[in-house]
Amino acid sequence: MNDTEPRTEPAFEIDGRRYSAGDRVRFPNAATRKDQTRVYEITAAGADGITASVDGCTYQLSRGDIGVIGIEHADQK
Repeated sequence: MNDTEPRTEPAFEIDGRRYSAGDRVRFPNAATRKDQTRVYEITAAGADGITASVDGCTYQLSRGDIGVIGIEHADQK
């Protein structure tokens, strides 16, 4: 693959933002402050949701789940 070909890895898109495996994210509307500030790593992404891991735990989150708890790249304020 050369640099001019589009990225083809699976991704999750919501609100005009794209999230792929390896991205670090936060869930700003999660139920607890601890879960709002934690940084999760996306291990898999697809059109319907993501799988994210933190502290040895893995979570599968659907598009509906993410709609409720929100999502943002961890480097965003």
